[in-house]
Amino acid sequence: MNTIYFPILKTLAAEFTALRNTKHSKAKNIIPLFEFPKVQNRKKYRESSEPITEFIGDTSEEIGQFWAEKHAMFDAYHWSPTATNEQGEHIISYIYHSLESTGVKTVPVVGYDRWGIMDYQMALQSIARSHMGKFCIRLDHAAFEDSAEPDFLQENLDDIISSLELNPSNCHVIFDFEDVTHLGAIDLIEQFESLFNIVSRFNFMSYSIAGCSLPKTINEAVKVQNSCGVVLRKEMLLWRSARQRFPNIPIYFGDYGVRGPHSNEGIISPNTNGKIRHTIENEYFVARGQSLSKPPKGEQMWQLAQKIIDSGYYLGEQFSWGDSEIFRCSKKKFKGNAGQWIAIDTNHHLAYVVAEIAEFERITALQATSTPQGSLA
Repeated sequence: MNTIYFPILKTLAAEFTALRNTKHSKAKNIIPLFEFPKVQNRKKYRESSEPITEFIGDTSEEIGQFWAEKHAMFDAYHWSPTATNEQGEHIISYIYHSLESTGVKTVPVVGYDRWGIMDYQMALQSIARSHMGKFCIRLDHAAFEDSAEPDFLQENLDDIISSLELNPSNCHVIFDFEDVTHLGAIDLIEQFESLFNIVSRFNFMSYSIAGCSLPKTINEAVKVQNSCGVVLRKEMLLWRSARQRFPNIPIYFGDYGVRGPHSNEGIISPNTNGKIRHTIENEYFVARGQSLSKPPKGEQMWQLAQKIIDSGYYLGEQFSWGDSEIFRCSKKKFKGNAGQWIAIDTNHHLAYVVAEIAEFERITALQATSTPQGSLA
């Protein structure tokens, strides 16, 4: 059964808190892709003579504190493909060595969109010469566009495989749809199948689908202040469709947690609304408040937490650390800031998705064994 979950997460404090508090029974089924952001605007790095080196080193060390001995992928999607640290080492190479030194079972990610940049190719070739583990190829909007010219796409993939001397049977592939708020579920399915029919010819080890249905701002998800609404998780519907369409191929689920690929990187707006993004089956249940700068300011979170508990979707404080924090907030034990609520929402999301995937796979396997031989069902 395809019960491993491949979330794409930002390497920021909120996501680290969420993962650090994920129960082992759930964490063992998660292989995250850590998206390294640009250097954070903190005094330590502003005053450093080597801010890039320090930031990547600090971030890697923190990941190692809670994810050592586990597999994790990494990418520097938001950096220039020619970026280096202060010593002139390419960002990709430096992140790889930093993570490896912490005991993380590091999986380098090859960005299809950046492969044409020579500096980027050379950095990955340097890693490939000594890396004994698995690799990952990340197919994003550039690959989806190139799928209209199958021969061109295949040539690019052939070049990646031959240049890095990859064995496809040791390589995972991500179909990264990124922000899917503007796409319909049928469009997603058609785009996936068009690209997958080309890529599957290489017989890669495994695949995952990733995307995010949450809009950039909460007012796009829930229009009215101090109300609740739901957002369809189209990436989950796409994955379920792919599993049913290709039942014998290892296609796994991935997403962007509760923060989209283009959400701000740790920058909290003064007009941030109070909100709780609570993952439920195929959807996000969103309890929206109002601007945290206006009365009752942070105290509005007490009421929002109670709305989650009263929604019928709450699974109890034992389900995850995030759920226990929602319960504590409803009892007015704390209010929390925006970063803390990202951690709480993400932690519940990780636990829920792992359980959701396992249940879907269980039911799918049960249906397969109960279908009589020769049936067209």
